[in-house]
Amino acid sequence: MINLISIELYKIFAAPRSYIGFLAIFVIVGAVQLAMFFEGEEIVSIAIQNLQQDFNLEGKLINCYLLTYILFNSLIFQIPILVCLISGDLIAGEANSGTLRLILIRAYSRSHIYIAKCLSGFFYVILLMSFFGLLSYVLGFFLFGTGDLVVLRRGVTVLSENDLIWRFICAFSFGTLSMFLVSSLCLMISAFSKNSIVPIVGTIAIIIVCNIILTLGGPIFKSIIPFFFTSHFTKWQYFFEFELDSVLILKSILIQILYIFLFNFIGLWHFKKKDILD
Repeated sequence: MINLISIELYKIFAAPRSYIGFLAIFVIVGAVQLAMFFEGEEIVSIAIQNLQQDFNLEGKLINCYLLTYILFNSLIFQIPILVCLISGDLIAGEANSGTLRLILIRAYSRSHIYIAKCLSGFFYVILLMSFFGLLSYVLGFFLFGTGDLVVLRRGVTVLSENDLIWRFICAFSFGTLSMFLVSSLCLMISAFSKNSIVPIVGTIAIIIVCNIILTLGGPIFKSIIPFFFTSHFTKWQYFFEFELDSVLILKSILIQILYIFLFNFIGLWHFKKKDILD
């Protein structure tokens, strides 16, 4: 299994498209933080002008924690696209190029091959999310320094600087789990396709449709919205509430894990039955 995973990782990082995600994150994070460095005070003052009438806000509001929070909140629905670029190619790309046949006639079982591809996709997600988190924090640290975090969500929450590191670690871990789910969905669709464009576009289309339903169909689908996997992409924000709702967090984690197992079960089931000449 370790040998298979090594091979899959080599194929992932040998492909130029694997670095698109890192480059995109580098450009976006750098551009946003530079923009905040030059015009951040004006932007923040506009955003909190209503609060200044009721609260006396002192100290440096713009810091590495605020920038990391803003970036994570802004990109959580864009990062799945970067994940799909890799996960969608793991099976469908090889089926299209003909290399999948060569792999399947070797001594490795199909279950081991699928699991190795799945774990390799997860490893890529971990690297991508770690790069995103570290780049946001480190660049923000050198440009703005540290400080308390003011969160405007269902009111105003001010979190002490000493209480933030573990919250961000938990939040990014939660976000990584959400991207595992996206990777699993894309890999499942990839197992059904011979063209890597299909799982990429298909996964993104499913996410968009789910988000539209969540946005416009809230009153109609209120009872089933908690079971839409995209509704859990923003649940990392629970870690930035003054008092954590551990029940909601654990429930969200459990639902996402169940989706991950479901998507991989369906993908593995089809992959094991897949015609080697497809």
